[in-house]
Amino acid sequence: MKVNGIIIGAGIIGSAIAYELSRQGMSDLHVIDPDLEGPLSSTERNAGGVRHLWQQPINRELSKHSIALFEKLKTEIGFNQTGYLWLFGKGEEKAGKEMLARTQGHNLSYEELSVSEIRSRYPFLDKTDDLAFAIFGAKDGLINSNSLKQYYRTEAKKQGVIFHDRHVVHSMLEKAGKAQITLSTVTSDIAAQDHLKNPESLLKKSGPITWTADFVILAAGAWSRELLIPHLTHPLIEPIRRQIILFKAENFHMNEYGMIVDTSRVYFHPEGGNILAGLVLKNEKPGFNFDVDPDFFESHIWPALYERSSSLEKLKAITGWGGLYSYTPDTSGILGKVPGAQTLYECHSFTGRGVMQSYGAAIALSELILKKQFQTIDASCLSRDRFLTGHSEELLPEGLHI
Repeated sequence: MKVNGIIIGAGIIGSAIAYELSRQGMSDLHVIDPDLEGPLSSTERNAGGVRHLWQQPINRELSKHSIALFEKLKTEIGFNQTGYLWLFGKGEEKAGKEMLARTQGHNLSYEELSVSEIRSRYPFLDKTDDLAFAIFGAKDGLINSNSLKQYYRTEAKKQGVIFHDRHVVHSMLEKAGKAQITLSTVTSDIAAQDHLKNPESLLKKSGPITWTADFVILAAGAWSRELLIPHLTHPLIEPIRRQIILFKAENFHMNEYGMIVDTSRVYFHPEGGNILAGLVLKNEKPGFNFDVDPDFFESHIWPALYERSSSLEKLKAITGWGGLYSYTPDTSGILGKVPGAQTLYECHSFTGRGVMQSYGAAIALSELILKKQFQTIDASCLSRDRFLTGHSEELLPEGLHI
């Protein structure tokens, strides 16, 4: 089968790219995914936070352009600009104030709150003896990531983009000046999930199918690693589980508030009348793990919230899940041409911020493909070449990474 362009991965990034390329006039565009509506997508498993607050300029730019679109579509995509509150403890003043200065220097709407101002705006945060101050971002907020993904897809389909479900890609390469992928099709969601464990068995069982295109974009998130291995000396990407808990508090709800990041780096926000919380655990082992540790809530979430608020002392867990972050050495995304290739592109591994940077990333990659250069956003620093040439020190790891 010969087509113009192929996007591998229909999560938030792949769907955003399909939206922007088709909006710019690209035709005969196909998006391939083994699990179009199923449980494997990280888009379905994220916490829904959206913010501008990043240390690296490129990450601020990607978020800024994305949020500008979200503001225009608030009702359609469930974007609520209820703010982000970052709490800083005594001893963290220097790092916090440096972060605030950088954001204010880029005309982002962040302000410093004193402890008394924190208690005034967030009266339920009544255990504040350890706090030094907070950073508040009024234009940040919460988004329904699934609604955003569906918006991208719906608009792309209106322009003729075709989304293919239960298509498992086994390899991508260049041949005779064209991009080529080998794939197989499956008949059930279970089979689509099983391909992660034994892709070769699936290929032998269903037989290979070859598609040829002018270009292929790899946007498969944590699964991008396996398809890149033939093209790289080392794959760089690590899929890492991040756990989330949904719970309720006795005689308390926080529906009118937004995201709060505690000094413990437990983050929490209202979610459908309940409260959602998560935490990045240190020393999490890489792998495709979607389970929640039995003691995660009682050992990590509840103690931190108990120490912050008397309204959060009596909590009851409802459910929980794991989602995947795709980690890079400097905790920033990979965007650009696959090194050494002419028709293979990649856009993935945004380390948990794919939703909030999706449209910015789509703008950047679409311009690179259609205009052969970055224009609106210079994302050249996100090329994989930064690791292969030793220039990754230009992007230091994000300090406020959740």
